[in-house]
Amino acid sequence: MNNTEKILKNSLLSVIGQICNLIIQFINRAVFVVFLDVELLGYQSLFSNVFVFLSLAELGIGNIIAFHLYKEIVNNNKDEIGRLMCLFKWLYRIVAAIVFFLGGICYFLLPYFVKNENVSWNYVCIIYFMQLTAVILGYFLSYKRTLFIAVQQEYKCVTTDVGVAFLVQIIQLICLAIFKNYLLYLSIQLSTTIIANIIISVRCNREFPYLKNKYVITKDYIKKRNLFADMRDILFHKICYAIYGGTDNIIISAFCGVRAVALYSNYVMIQLGVMSVLFYRLLNPIQATIGNIIYSDRTKDELWKQFNMLDVFSFFFATYIGLGFLIFFQPTITLWMGRDYLLSDLFVFIFSSYIYLGAVWEIVYKYRTCFGNYKQDRFCMFLSAVLNIIISIFGAKYFGIEGVLIGTVFAFLPIAYGRIRFVVKNYFSQSILKYLLKHFILFLIAVFEGFVCYNLCKNVSVNLIGFIERGFIWLFVPLLINILIYWNNSYFKNMLNYFSRFFLIILKKIGNK
Repeated sequence: MNNTEKILKNSLLSVIGQICNLIIQFINRAVFVVFLDVELLGYQSLFSNVFVFLSLAELGIGNIIAFHLYKEIVNNNKDEIGRLMCLFKWLYRIVAAIVFFLGGICYFLLPYFVKNENVSWNYVCIIYFMQLTAVILGYFLSYKRTLFIAVQQEYKCVTTDVGVAFLVQIIQLICLAIFKNYLLYLSIQLSTTIIANIIISVRCNREFPYLKNKYVITKDYIKKRNLFADMRDILFHKICYAIYGGTDNIIISAFCGVRAVALYSNYVMIQLGVMSVLFYRLLNPIQATIGNIIYSDRTKDELWKQFNMLDVFSFFFATYIGLGFLIFFQPTITLWMGRDYLLSDLFVFIFSSYIYLGAVWEIVYKYRTCFGNYKQDRFCMFLSAVLNIIISIFGAKYFGIEGVLIGTVFAFLPIAYGRIRFVVKNYFSQSILKYLLKHFILFLIAVFEGFVCYNLCKNVSVNLIGFIERGFIWLFVPLLINILIYWNNSYFKNMLNYFSRFFLIILKKIGNK
């Protein structure tokens, strides 16, 4: 199976798997409120947020081991792959112990953020420790997923996850209807990841038998791999990104009120739902392919041409993502919640621009993560965290929620610049000024496309027919303008050839069935 087939298989199964999981979760939650108090889900969500914070203890070990694996996989160095996976196993066991310790400390802080509980305190504590136990157990087997992803076989994890989730949630719904017991419901739910990890671990041992060999990990080996320095730098990245991405709601609440936070969260919920399917799941499998290609025997010139082809794809993809939100945000909120829950069109334009910028440089980020060496752009991460707080507070004070989002957009630019400098200038030795100028012009083109789409959709009705009309506008306006711009571009032609191979593979697979 070549890289094209691997990307296609991983992407399609990841997208289908994510959609299936979203549907199952939606049904599960709808049934839950029929039999049990919805407040119980609040405890579950609250504690999940606590454990997300504790996940900083992971120190980015998964990312670090992944980019060390790429080179060894390309060279088929089984001994080094086995040694890295052994090191990965022990590092995650240390992380599990740290999370257990920090989780125990957080237990004593629960009274400060669990207020007015309608169930007994002992019941709340049981829920907390059940979730903590599931998180800790996850670290003991989840590391083997990384090897499947690195060898471009993520679909094996996805199919296992979807199958287990489907079966477990069916059992969960049946038990919910019969016993109406939340702790039983929660224990079944928490078992999903554990069962999937066990199956993936067994399959990994079967397909990579050398993982069962005994490996000796020395201090010199860890020092040679520069792992501790990488952990320090990636932790700095994670903290800065947590500050950058986690302060908007606090600032909006402080300056614009809780209602503004609620309205904002509706838009964010739609964004995250759509992006999890069409963005992260669709593009994530490309990560391993890029890692394998970079450490292959291809020349920098060949790699630069491929990067430019993916950059063209990123522009097409980003314009569709950004314009999709610009066109469909307001009518979706109107049908779902009502006009009283709409934010301004200016807010939607800024939010869509932010989504565009994240999408258009996602490929750059995927290249950047293949190299490690997070020290090079950590100042950019620090600058983004500081800028987001300063500009967002100033913006909220004078411009409201739109000002907060402006701060988020401007604060993203140092993050993007650090990644671009690392990849374009440091790795490919190309002109960063030329690259940035190209993308500034492309952004202006995207803004023009947004202006055209906005005016064409302005008077379209908010109903099924209106959504179809908007769909045609969304499909054809950026397509026609982008093709007109890139018609004679060699990288665009390479992209078309690449996608034609995708469709031929699909047609071939269909024809063989």
